Amino acid sequence: MRAREPFTLYKRKLATKVVFYYVAYDDQGKRRKFSTGCTTKSQALAYTMELYKTNSLIPVKKEPVVLLTFGVYAKGWWTPDCDYVKAEALRGRKLTAQYINTNKRSMEKHILPTFRSSLLTEITSAKIEAWQRYLIERKKLSTKYANNILSIFSVILDEARREGHIKANPAREVRAFANNSKQRGILSFEEARDLLTNLSYWDNPIAYTASLLAACTGMRVGEIRALRPCDLRDGYIHVEHSVDLQGALKGTKTGDNRDLPLPQSLMDALRTLADHAGKEGRIFSVAGVPMSTDAIRDSFYRAMAVKGITEEERRERNITFHSWRHFLNSQLLANGINESKTRKIIGHSTAEMTKRYAHFLVNDFADVLEITESILHTQIESQ
Repeated sequence: MRAREPFTLYKRKLATKVVFYYVAYDDQGKRRKFSTGCTTKSQALAYTMELYKTNSLIPVKKEPVVLLTFGVYAKGWWTPDCDYVKAEALRGRKLTAQYINTNKRSMEKHILPTFRSSLLTEITSAKIEAWQRYLIERKKLSTKYANNILSIFSVILDEARREGHIKANPAREVRAFANNSKQRGILSFEEARDLLTNLSYWDNPIAYTASLLAACTGMRVGEIRALRPCDLRDGYIHVEHSVDLQGALKGTKTGDNRDLPLPQSLMDALRTLADHAGKEGRIFSVAGVPMSTDAIRDSFYRAMAVKGITEEERRERNITFHSWRHFLNSQLLANGINESKTRKIIGHSTAEMTKRYAHFLVNDFADVLEITESILHTQIESQ
C-alpha cells in the first residue's frame, strides 16, 4: 500500500491571482486545507516543507489569553491553603501562622486598595514606585515597613511571572528605600543594675521579674508570657514557646528551642511564681490570667520614670521592653563571650551553633552566668 504523503499542493484561482494551498491530515486523520499565501509552486513548496520540518503543518489552536486583575490573582493568597505556602513547606521552609497572617493583613490593607482592579500586565515599576511614595508620604509608613510591603508584593508577582501571567516581575526593578527606622536604644550597665536592684521603683513585682528575666536571658516578651512551670529545669529554663495575638501558645520566632542558664536567685523567684500559677498555668499570670504585653511593658516604663528617666527621654532614646535583648547582647559581647554562644543565648541561632550546643550543660555557660549575676548585683528579694 502506498504511503500517504505528508502534504499535497494544489492551486486555486482567485479573482485577481492564483494562490497555492496545501492539504495535510491531523491526528484524527481528518483532511485539512490551508493557504500558503504563495503565488508560485516553488515558493509554496519551500514554505510547506519548512512547516513540515518543524511539525507545524497543522496549526495549533491557541487558547485565549485570560487577563487577570491583581485582585483576582491574589484571592486566597497568604492562607495556610495558599499554593505558595504549601510549596514553601515542601521546600523545607515552613512559614509560621503569624508570618502568614501578617503578610495577609499587609496585602489587604496596603496593596489591594491600590492594585485590586489593575490587570497584572498593566502593573509597572513606575506605578509601584508611585505607590511606595504614597505609602511613605501620605500614609506615613516607615521606609522599613514600606520595604517589607514591597517584598510581600514582589513574592506574589514572582509567582505570577512563574505561572506565565506576566513576562517579568516589575517589583524587582523597584529599589528599596533607605531604612530610616530609629536604632533601638539600650540602658547603660549602671542604669540597668540600678533599675533591677531597687524594687522601690516598681509597682508590679511580677512585671519586675519579667524585666529581670529579659535582662538576664534576652527572652522576647512573647516567650516570657508563654513560660510554664514545666519549663523550669535544674539551673536553667527551657524556651520552646511564644504566644500569638490571642495569647495562645505557638513556636518561637525562629522555630528553635533553646535552654538558658539562670542565676539561682532568679530561678528561685520564678519557682515562687510557678507555685502560684499551678501546673497547667503560665508563670507570668495574675489570678490564673496570663499577663498582657502591655502590663509588662508599661510597668517597665513606669519604673524608669520613677528612677528619673522621663517618658520624653525614653522615647528620645527609643528604649522599649525589647531593648533588654540588645542590652544583654551588648553585655555578653563586651565581656568576651564569643559570638556563637551569644547568638545561642539571644535566640539568633545558626544550624552550626545549634548543633554545637545541642546538649545543654550548665557548666558550658558558667561565663554567661557570671555576667548575669553581675547585672543583678544583689540577691533578689522574695516576691
